[in-house]
Amino acid sequence: GAAAPAPPPPGEAAPHAGVRLAPDLAAALAEPKVRPGRELLRMIREDGLLTPAVLAGALALSVATVVLESLLFRGLLQISNDLALFEQRLAALAALALFLAVELAIDLSLTTGVIRLGRHLEVRLRMAFLSKIPRIGDRYFHSRPASDMAQRGHSLHVLRGLPAFGGQLARSALDLAVTTAAIVWIDPASARLAVPCAALALALPLAGSRVLVERDLRVRTHAGALTSFYLDALLGLVPIRAHAAERAVRRQHAGLLGEWALAGRALLRAALAVDGAQALLGFALAAWILGDFLARGGALSRALLLFYWALALPAIGQALASTLLQYPAHRNTALRLLEPLGAPEESRAGDAPGAATPSPAQAGAGGAGCAIAFERVRIQAAGHVILDAVDLQIAAGSHVAIVGPSGAGKSSLVGVLLGWHRASEGRVLVDGRPLDGERLRALREETAWVDPAIQIWNRSFLDNLRYGAPDDAADFGPVVEEAELREVLERLPEGQKTLLGEGGGLVSGGEGQRVRFGRAMMRSEARLAILDEPFRGLDRERRRALLARARRRFRRATILCVTHDVGETRSFERVLVVDGGRVVEDGAPAELAARPGSRYSALLDAEAAVQRGLWSSGGWRRLKVVRGRIAEGAAAPAEGERG
Repeated sequence: GAAAPAPPPPGEAAPHAGVRLAPDLAAALAEPKVRPGRELLRMIREDGLLTPAVLAGALALSVATVVLESLLFRGLLQISNDLALFEQRLAALAALALFLAVELAIDLSLTTGVIRLGRHLEVRLRMAFLSKIPRIGDRYFHSRPASDMAQRGHSLHVLRGLPAFGGQLARSALDLAVTTAAIVWIDPASARLAVPCAALALALPLAGSRVLVERDLRVRTHAGALTSFYLDALLGLVPIRAHAAERAVRRQHAGLLGEWALAGRALLRAALAVDGAQALLGFALAAWILGDFLARGGALSRALLLFYWALALPAIGQALASTLLQYPAHRNTALRLLEPLGAPEESRAGDAPGAATPSPAQAGAGGAGCAIAFERVRIQAAGHVILDAVDLQIAAGSHVAIVGPSGAGKSSLVGVLLGWHRASEGRVLVDGRPLDGERLRALREETAWVDPAIQIWNRSFLDNLRYGAPDDAADFGPVVEEAELREVLERLPEGQKTLLGEGGGLVSGGEGQRVRFGRAMMRSEARLAILDEPFRGLDRERRRALLARARRRFRRATILCVTHDVGETRSFERVLVVDGGRVVEDGAPAELAARPGSRYSALLDAEAAVQRGLWSSGGWRRLKVVRGRIAEGAAAPAEGERG
């Protein structure tokens, strides 16, 4: 909590004394509080103070002209009888038109300048957001829904209106101050009422903003939950329909919508209460000012102007209140957007000061594998131990298979090399250097990764294949052949220019997996190849062929292949068996298979039993689908067709 802990009793040690916090937790606790106003002002100052200073001067001049306008019209009413000649009246009208033209020019230049300042602020924020996101650790995004982060990015355009909001707020405050000063100037005795009226017009919105900020943030939180729900519902639309779960979805949506509506209603009630109190008290004080002036026998020639300015005080107060009602929305939008900009970046503690990342020529020849070492590594996230006491040495250029039951920690093991997790204890070394900061960034540039979760963009086939590929990437044609994508390419209506749809929706699951495989094959000089269930959705013969091609392509690289096809790992030189977050067996496949009671031999036997039960048992009908045609039994496909 926010309160300081109570001191321990005499002679007893403080609770948690000597406990060392995890680096991420310590960094989060020490992270300074985000102050949106200061950060935005800093960004505006980076473009120079000349433009804000000119705009402030134009704003003050614009406010002053409003009072001058009132005095000018009052003067015209008084001297209209003295302007007997046509030329005199024409000159007065010309002077009035010139004054209004100057006032209009000031307002136009002020509006244009504020819009330009807002556009520059939005561009600067977009550039800061784009440059910051790649430097934030992966664990930051694991703790936040993707829909929430997307909403923050979509809200960037809202901050373009911040300078206009600030200008309107400053204008209302200056109007209030200048109008109060004008009332005191025209009737000094009214100061005892005008000053409290102005102070009340300013204090009420300020006092109410604290309540409004909390309620507005609650509304935005529930709106974010609705956004996340809509995204999940759209992504899961097919299984929702398949399981007839529409009623459950409607119930959940009704609950979220009800919470959002209640929060919105509470915000609206608070805003109306502040606005109503402002109007009631403001007009009551204005009537009091005018009544007091007339009771003291004030001149009627000044009563009209005093009456106009006294009625203007509550109107200006209401405008100020309405502007301040927008403050919670702007503040919370800016806070949610600036929070990622202030997030801690990936630690570089493992890098020696001034040490440069070794080039491929220094670490090994282009495409040569990298050496990997896990030294008593323990990974813990959200209170759960993912990996524990992993002690592992992988020589450069080794081809290692990783097997184990579902949920054993296989993907987490290779995910450490991708930066998904950081060691709570122990350390990870790549080429003898700690995997941290710049070394992690460099390793990512030297890694080819295949995983069913890799995004397929709604871009062309060619763009998806070359996405992230280095300038010296492999030729496009051979990769299409090796990944068996020619058939897919020929079927696409516009060939390699065909858009593949959201998440690769225009290609099948197996075809999408081959696109991911082809994207990895474009990085032929990779030093580390991570194949995590790389051929899911493909038939057994095709999986074998593609795996052999991958091993030929990355023959000099270090390959880590995570798979549930235990039989396919017999061709590897080394197998790791992972279970319960630990590497329980490590050795050559033949040696592990021959060892009595080994986990590896048990996995092989279980796989063989499943194969016998499915393909040798007479209790199953076997249907084969070939290019949309269904054949029953073991009939071979037609000439030229592939299964």
